[in-house]
Amino acid sequence: MAAVMSGVRRSRREWESLIVRAERSALSVSAFCAAQGISTASFYLWRKRLGADVGVPAAVPAAFLDLGELEAQAGGGAERVGGWEVELALGDGLVLRLRRR
Repeated sequence: MAAVMSGVRRSRREWESLIVRAERSALSVSAFCAAQGISTASFYLWRKRLGADVGVPAAVPAAFLDLGELEAQAGGGAERVGGWEVELALGDGLVLRLRRR
């Protein structure tokens, strides 16, 4: 972990870049800031100050991926697969698991 660098002056463009990188990162804001050597207070202040100018949407538009009916070929015909499992790592140690048996 990098130490917080006090007294370092960053330009508006540098803060914009940091905020975009943080939003795209899988890290929490506090972990990202610690890795970059910036204080979370400064990060939140600049994120608020820049607002919509940063170019990161407030919410990423959801995309739907249709996998269709899961089927397995068995003996020349299609039969339904009995189960599936999906695991999504949401960041900050949060994991969503979906199962069908």
